[in-house]
Amino acid sequence: MRFRVRHFTKAALVLGFGLACAASAAPGKGDAAKGAALAAQSCSSCHGPDGNSAVAAFPKLAGQQEQYLAREMKDFKEGRRESEVMAPFLVSLNDQDLADLAAFYAKQKPAAAKGGDAALIKAGKKLYLEGNSKSGVPSCDGCHEEDGTGSKKFPRVAGQHVDYILEQMRLYAAGKRKNGVKVMLTVAERLTEQETRAVSEYMASME
Repeated sequence: MRFRVRHFTKAALVLGFGLACAASAAPGKGDAAKGAALAAQSCSSCHGPDGNSAVAAFPKLAGQQEQYLAREMKDFKEGRRESEVMAPFLVSLNDQDLADLAAFYAKQKPAAAKGGDAALIKAGKKLYLEGNSKSGVPSCDGCHEEDGTGSKKFPRVAGQHVDYILEQMRLYAAGKRKNGVKVMLTVAERLTEQETRAVSEYMASME
C-alpha cells in the first residue's frame, strides 16, 4: 500500500503542514505584462528572460504555480525564507509587484527537461510515486501531483534543476528552510543521500 500524504487524517494535515503553508496572505491578482517589465529589470540575469534559468543553482520559474511563487517571494522579502541574494532584489517591491512577477512567470513555458542518469531516474520515480514505507517517507505526488506541476500551495517540481532541488532538500534537513511545510523537513531528514539524488534526478526529468 502506498504511503501518501493525501491519506493522512484531516487533523494530521492541519498539524503537519497546513499552518506552515500560509505564513502570510497571498498578494492580489497579478498583471503578467507589468510582471514582464519587472522581471526584465530585476530577475532575468539569474532566472533567464523567460524564467528558464541556465544556471543550475538558480531555480527555473517558468510555469511555476502563481500563488506559491508570490508567497515565496513575499517570504524572502520579509525574512521568513532566508536568502542574502533574493532579499535585496525584493525589498523595494510591494505586494502587487510580487503578484505581477508571479503572474508573468506562471504564464511562461518551461523549457524541455534534460535527460539524466537512467538508473537514478528509475529509482527516483518509484520514490516519487510510492515513497518509502520502511523509513516513513511519503510519496511526492500527494502534494506535487503525479506530473510534478504542483498546486496553489505546493511548487511545480517538474523539470527543476537537480542542483537546486538538492540544495533545498539539504536546507530542509538542516532546519534552515523554515518557511516551508513541516512535512518537508521530515522527508528531507529521512531520505538517504542516494534517495535524495534519485528523486531529484526524476523531478528534473519530468516534462
